[in-house]
Amino acid sequence: MTAYAAGQIMCGDEGRVHIRIWGDLHYICPEELGMLFFVGDHVPILKKPKLVPEMPVVSGSAYLSPSGRAVILALGKQRYMVPRDKFLAVALGEDVSCIFFEVPGNEPEIEILSPHKGGPVS
Repeated sequence: MTAYAAGQIMCGDEGRVHIRIWGDLHYICPEELGMLFFVGDHVPILKKPKLVPEMPVVSGSAYLSPSGRAVILALGKQRYMVPRDKFLAVALGEDVSCIFFEVPGNEPEIEILSPHKGGPVS
């Protein structure tokens, strides 16, 4: 987990919500936003491949957190979290962009383990 922003959400062309994660550009289609916020469904996060630009590829999914107060962006094993209100403000064009951070995993970070439990010796 990093202590700095992992990416940025921006409003884009044709009503898309653009998601920049570590320099890669992904997006969510506007027709999927209703399914995300009103139905609570998992919606695809798409990415344009470099070889065939017409055919987008599903690179992950977006869904609401169990409390409904955050949007979780899942790409592979990594999860990112954005406050729902910030995400909506960008999607509706009220804000230009917002940043988001990685969600810590269930695996313990080796730096915080004691030497007796297999952590580093200081």
